Amino acid sequence: MNTYLFVLGRDKNLSLLELVSYLQRKEFNYKIIRITDTYAEIHVQNFNPNKSIKELGGIVKIAEFFDINKIKIDKNKILFGLTIFYNDIKLISQLYDLFKKEKVKAIQKKPREIFFSPKESRKLDLELFVFKNKIAKVVVNSNPSEFKERDEKRPYFDKLKVTSLRLSKILVNLSQVKEDEILLDPFVGAGSILQEAMLMGINVIGTDIDKQSVEGAIKNLGWIKNKYGIKTNFKIYNIDNKEIDTIISKVDCVATEPYFGPFFLKIPKYEEVIKIIDEIEKIYYCLLLKLKKILPKNKLIVFPVPVYKTNKGRITMDFENIVKDLGFEIYSPLDSVKMPVKYSIKGNIVEKLIYILKK
Repeated sequence: MNTYLFVLGRDKNLSLLELVSYLQRKEFNYKIIRITDTYAEIHVQNFNPNKSIKELGGIVKIAEFFDINKIKIDKNKILFGLTIFYNDIKLISQLYDLFKKEKVKAIQKKPREIFFSPKESRKLDLELFVFKNKIAKVVVNSNPSEFKERDEKRPYFDKLKVTSLRLSKILVNLSQVKEDEILLDPFVGAGSILQEAMLMGINVIGTDIDKQSVEGAIKNLGWIKNKYGIKTNFKIYNIDNKEIDTIISKVDCVATEPYFGPFFLKIPKYEEVIKIIDEIEKIYYCLLLKLKKILPKNKLIVFPVPVYKTNKGRITMDFENIVKDLGFEIYSPLDSVKMPVKYSIKGNIVEKLIYILKK
């Protein structure tokens, strides 16, 4: 087993749950060594960081622990970054002795914050983390510009109907869907969650009551399939979710970002939101009842629930009562992290509580 350090994204608990879910769904042999507010140190067998970083939405960078004497430098002059978690003077001295021995002119750069951003990292020849008695080398960074390119180039885009590609990856991984299984998104929108699942080798089904969304999702998924030469398949249905069990007989998991009500340009009144919550509670209850019929035992549903900022404070629904009434279990892949997990973007009126349900 090699030991890796995974730098967690801004939503620490969500990034951590995604990472553990990913390791489980890919059936890696792993052992968690340490978890902090900024990183997770994990032993993993037969792990490919370069492939995995493309499938993880909440991990910023991956570093690998190794013997300092095995650093290979093929330049006479390098720009290197050093993030020090424990100021091991002996280890740092060894590093500079190595540069001197290899006749390398090494210029050190410090991060603006705790870590170098992926953009800053790309300017470095070498990025290292120093701990007591050990050192880790960054082997791969996330590439947010890749997400931006997919967002901008796909044929259909409506900012009111899209899930961010970063969150889409996270939701797919939380579902623990396996390659060649079927993932369902019953609020397909522009198809963001399904396109990220397809890129991971997963077959997908989407439904939506809005005809324009369905037509747009079909265009986007066809574009993704052709552009990346994907072999996995998709089906999209323009139906009300009350009919979902009449069209679909079985899926292996569900990952979605459900309907949250109207889009708000300013903070709404408390009384207005109470009416919206009453409406979407009925929609969610009906959907979960239908999903229970088509989902096998022990399979997962990843289901964010809205939290609204109002003129009288934050408010959400009693989702856990719905879950209990329908006989689902609230599930967490890691005992130390309790569900739900909060996900929010600064300035947004609607925040999310992300639940994982097990049948």
